Amino acid sequence: MTSAGKSPLKLILGAANVGDKEADPWARYDTPDEVNAFINAFARRGYTQIDTAAVYSPQAPYSSEPRLGAVNAGERFSIDTKADFMKGHTKENITHDIDNSLKLLKINQINVYYLHIPDRNNPIEPALEALNTAHKDGKIKTWGISNFRADEVQEVIDICEKRGFVKPAVYQGHYNALVRAGEKDLFPVLRKNGMAFYAYSPAAGGLFSGSHKNPVPNGRFDPAHKSGSITNLLYIKPSVLGAVDKAIEVFAKHNIEGHAAALRWTAYHSILDKKYGDGLIIGASSPQQLESNVDTVEEGPLPEEVAAALNAVYEEAGDEVSYHM
Repeated sequence: MTSAGKSPLKLILGAANVGDKEADPWARYDTPDEVNAFINAFARRGYTQIDTAAVYSPQAPYSSEPRLGAVNAGERFSIDTKADFMKGHTKENITHDIDNSLKLLKINQINVYYLHIPDRNNPIEPALEALNTAHKDGKIKTWGISNFRADEVQEVIDICEKRGFVKPAVYQGHYNALVRAGEKDLFPVLRKNGMAFYAYSPAAGGLFSGSHKNPVPNGRFDPAHKSGSITNLLYIKPSVLGAVDKAIEVFAKHNIEGHAAALRWTAYHSILDKKYGDGLIIGASSPQQLESNVDTVEEGPLPEEVAAALNAVYEEAGDEVSYHM
């Protein structure tokens, strides 16, 4: 399955808010009808890759995969998922988690299987052995790393080369006009080793639209919600907000909404490049918003002054927000 839409980069549907709405007020797609409406809106635009995880949605872990499986999403989409980092990345856990994800998603092969968050309490080599075995057995098409430091990525690659294991093909990470520290140390490692980069939070969670100023209940900046509290911790800093406010003034001059400006910057003006297989992970709180986000990505590059204003945000705020965990 390949993307046939008009995005300059690979476009991947984030399914973090597919889940149990009773347990997680941030979840938006629970019933089969809701899930189908969401993923079908994406498919109609020519895109066929979904990203989920064992522990999605954030406050109802283990509820996203079974809902995608219930609508047989794997018949229409290639599905990426991630290990259950809460249990630890042991060889046994990774092997079990892959089999469990295949069962819940009702698929025969996972497209990209990620180590979701670094497990610094267990040695990494046994987990890599489990991934290599799963790849040889055809259970995973390829695998990737998410939220690791650059030196940890290099360590993984070194072990794989030493042991003859299949190497990671993708890094999924936090990247947008504000979160660019990875350009210095991470991206050189990825490019040297032929790894693609998939960006999550490519529009900085709505920060550039001013969503943080009047946070809506269960929204990206609602401190009462797990995801909202994390977003606040990452972004709500004086140096960041001052730089963002200056950019918002420029957006207004060009009649461009802040979320759209930020998303288009990541798609067209960032270090990401389709020649490396790079991609954007986008989500939405409704199928209509998803359509709007896809429209935004496909709209094209920003006016020069707007792109420059977004570049200036990072120049002023610096590495306030880390790309890794």
